[in-house]
Amino acid sequence: MQIAFIGVGGIAQNYLRSLEKLNRPIAAICDINAQTAARVAAERNCTSYTDHQEMLEREELDVVFIAIPPAAHDSQTIDAVEAGAHVFVAKPVALDLETAYRTRQAIARSGLINQVGYMARYSDITEQTKELVQGRDLGLGIGRFLSRMSPSHPWWGKAAISAGQIVEQSTHVFDWLRYFLGEVVAVQAFGHAGPDDKIADFEDSTVVNLNFANGAVGNVVSTCSAPAQDSFVTELCGRDLYLRLMMSTHLSGYIDQTEIDFHGQERGYFRQIQRFLAAVEAQDQSLVRSSYADATRSLAVTLAANRSLETGKIEPVQEG
Repeated sequence: MQIAFIGVGGIAQNYLRSLEKLNRPIAAICDINAQTAARVAAERNCTSYTDHQEMLEREELDVVFIAIPPAAHDSQTIDAVEAGAHVFVAKPVALDLETAYRTRQAIARSGLINQVGYMARYSDITEQTKELVQGRDLGLGIGRFLSRMSPSHPWWGKAAISAGQIVEQSTHVFDWLRYFLGEVVAVQAFGHAGPDDKIADFEDSTVVNLNFANGAVGNVVSTCSAPAQDSFVTELCGRDLYLRLMMSTHLSGYIDQTEIDFHGQERGYFRQIQRFLAAVEAQDQSLVRSSYADATRSLAVTLAANRSLETGKIEPVQEG
């Protein structure tokens, strides 16, 4: 299997480590930073490029990982599938829905395997929770993402590149809630602008209320100004049911007065790569839990939340 990367900073290093664990060599990498491209290519004993189109033309690739900032998304994923490669795309899949929809259509036309890096869907506690809530009516989903903006990724704090914390980071929480409660039809968001722009040039704290198509309601709280314990958590509530999912692999709560206390091992980072390659080898998209089309819906929810921050109104979730 000939594997290549477009973008080798940040999350790409996580993907590369998983591929190394799976004994999957890299054929080529591309990064607009020539020094970064050369360094990573030397480490992986592969060919480096600074132009992804040149790489796609010269290499015969089976799989391409696209791991670039939201604002950098243009035609990279489309170019990869048109070159005949299966694609794994880091979240969020774009900065705007027009780009995402255009890419979604190209992927659908290609018939190639596609996956987006929503690793929480592949964790042990997610699998356990799916089994526990099967057939049950969930009325409430609560999530939070509390962090301190990392100086190692300065573009995270620039709205023009990341679209803000809701779109770039808290998207994991929104996607997790969608995975359990279904589609979101409307959102209402409130934000707090910090006293300075040393952290970010957007709201440092936000609260987003969610209205799901099935009648359930939800809420996601985010901050990029302060680190916290148990910073990535989702809670699900229903009749005689309460479950608390911590991204650190702990699931607790109760169902029908039975206590739940489950400790998983796999957070999902490694398994998402393992499952993607298995889907490619089997030519079976059903093995993927986070397709590009599905990830586009998570993007639509977070962009609607951003619109609500601007308008102060309840915003419908756009679906095209």
